[in-house]
Amino acid sequence: MPDLLVENEIEILKKTVQSFIKEHVLPAELSPKKYVRDLPEEVITRLKKVAKRAGLEALHAKAEWGGAGLSLPVRAVLLEEAAKHRLGLYHPAADAFGGEFPSFLEKCTKQQIDTYIKPAISQGKGCFVAVWEEQEDNHLENLTAIAVRQGNEWVINGDKAYIQNMDQSTFGVVLVNCQLEEGDAQPTLFLLDADLLEMKETVLIDVQTTHSVTLNNFRVHDSQRIGAVGEGLSLVRHWLAELQVLLGAKSIGIAVKALEYGKQYAKLRITRGKPLAEFPTIRSMLANAVLNLKAARLMVGDAAHMVEALEHNWQIAAQMAKLHATETASKVIDDVLQIHGGSGYAGDLPIERWYKEIRLARLNLQKAESIMEDIADTIL
Repeated sequence: MPDLLVENEIEILKKTVQSFIKEHVLPAELSPKKYVRDLPEEVITRLKKVAKRAGLEALHAKAEWGGAGLSLPVRAVLLEEAAKHRLGLYHPAADAFGGEFPSFLEKCTKQQIDTYIKPAISQGKGCFVAVWEEQEDNHLENLTAIAVRQGNEWVINGDKAYIQNMDQSTFGVVLVNCQLEEGDAQPTLFLLDADLLEMKETVLIDVQTTHSVTLNNFRVHDSQRIGAVGEGLSLVRHWLAELQVLLGAKSIGIAVKALEYGKQYAKLRITRGKPLAEFPTIRSMLANAVLNLKAARLMVGDAAHMVEALEHNWQIAAQMAKLHATETASKVIDDVLQIHGGSGYAGDLPIERWYKEIRLARLNLQKAESIMEDIADTIL
């Protein structure tokens, strides 16, 4: 999608998001006067109404579907700002901007758009994607979930794990191998009705909820297929690259916010007769954070443009941006926790939550070892 927004318009959108976080999301997180793990549904609903009035509805959906129709580079800029609060890494703007709408949904038919996508947007919801399996270890080629055709239907059997955004989705998409008569396995995407699935919930390090599902002789009509049989893997890879870019942007967002806490505390905390901010070690920590966050932001922005335009090595660019941004954010948050000492673990600050979440982010959407292998493959 071509980016039709000029720099001034992007800056206005960015400031609108900043104001929304400051005036609505941060007060909502502070209102319970206790450690906030999530926000009540009625609060999220209220925030969505405010976001809609501000023109911040369905940032990830195409304009013709009723969404904002923003390009990936613009969304990356906005999500960095939207992540700058306690719940921001996995719930930017407290989910007020609507759910996820993967780029491969552009392959949907008009009937599919009218049946699944438009109703989700009108409800302020989105779409979950069931891709990963416990045993595949970041390699989509190792899928074991299969679908066998019976007339106009496909019968799916298999397990899917690590499914995110279930609570913000009205429908989903699953990637399975379609078994053809010739014996070939063709990765294919199918739309799913969320209310027909029995999900198992898993809480990771007490800060992130994922779901898994077992599809046992689960039937879907061929009209629920996205794109052609065998096209699923290429569609998912582009979606994965987009998510890697956006995760990098959100990681930078919470790291920038953590750095603000670190700077404030270093100026206030007096030890051995002077503020922490006057000690060379602390000054180096903070200076390195600024330097590395700047580099990470440039990598994320560059990758966003490459993925959007499908430029040469766009997949590697997205992987490197995700890797560098999450590793940088992890180091910044760790240093800020070090600066705060024991007070950094207190529930009244979001630092300890980010410390846990960024550890998960480093594993999400391909772990470092897999990415480094892919990078090596491009140069050797």
